[in-house]
Amino acid sequence: MSGNIWRVQTLIDSDILTSKKMKTTYTWRIARRFGMEWLIALPLILFAHLAWSIEPVAGDFKTILESHSGVLNVWQYADNPNIYIFDFPSLTQQGRSFNRITQLTEQQITEPYPRVLNNEELSKHFEASRRTMADFAFGHDVMVSELAQFFNLADRDKVELNVEEVAIRDFLFAQGLIRNYRGIYQALKPSVVFLSIPQIQEKRETEPRVSDGARYAILLHEMSHAEFYSNAYYATYCRRFWNDSLSDSQRESFRKFLSKYNYSTTGEDLLINETQAYLMFTPDAASFSAKKLGVSDAELEAMRDAFRKGKPPTKLPMQRLQ
Repeated sequence: MSGNIWRVQTLIDSDILTSKKMKTTYTWRIARRFGMEWLIALPLILFAHLAWSIEPVAGDFKTILESHSGVLNVWQYADNPNIYIFDFPSLTQQGRSFNRITQLTEQQITEPYPRVLNNEELSKHFEASRRTMADFAFGHDVMVSELAQFFNLADRDKVELNVEEVAIRDFLFAQGLIRNYRGIYQALKPSVVFLSIPQIQEKRETEPRVSDGARYAILLHEMSHAEFYSNAYYATYCRRFWNDSLSDSQRESFRKFLSKYNYSTTGEDLLINETQAYLMFTPDAASFSAKKLGVSDAELEAMRDAFRKGKPPTKLPMQRLQ
């Protein structure tokens, strides 16, 4: 099938991207010319083309939260243009775009060196985690510097990426965030942050439900990661809170909690970043609670009070928006 991909893409470029709509006769013309397997693959190819052609739209927190378009949107956060939010209509589509990247940046535990998993290895990783493509992670956060590393490692090890991952790479090029120099991907704006969140959806055959409350919690959680990456004063505050305000046993509670969810616990910055996100910006008991952390309700609230009283330098809301 790979031998025909450039010809199908040429048809897409010449016809679909100009007309914006694909007629039934056009679909069957591709099926007759290249075989029925291409009719099945066509939506994925279309996604790859359309994703990089999407122009980001500016939006504040409330605008993004309340948007339910049913199609992929890319937001550029109004308060910080260095944050892009990919807003997916499907958990599976989100997973195919970012799961492999997140495995590299957050869940490299047994690998002897940083490497991108191939499709078979990724499937085994899902099985071992008792997860699927849809629910491996409900949100994602990654820096452009990490994305450049991901694509370099994938090229080095000749890992075949799926079309959604290629679409992310094309979007990076289109926005001037990376370049390829002599076969090496280089981050032109390494500190820019990509987030991804799912839109509200009812339970599907292979995907769990995403409620409005869950969407709020996911967006807030991921935005707190972006704050950690992009606000040096806030990151410094979080590191001091981790080292000076939390006890040894409290830090160990967070290590165990994060390890249970397959996070790598060898990098302290990842631990600190996830701790602040779960502690202060995950208003969803199904994802985080005193019971899940292994502490009393009173101890959890005391940690939250200590974080607030230190006056963290951030504008992120610490309570649910009304």
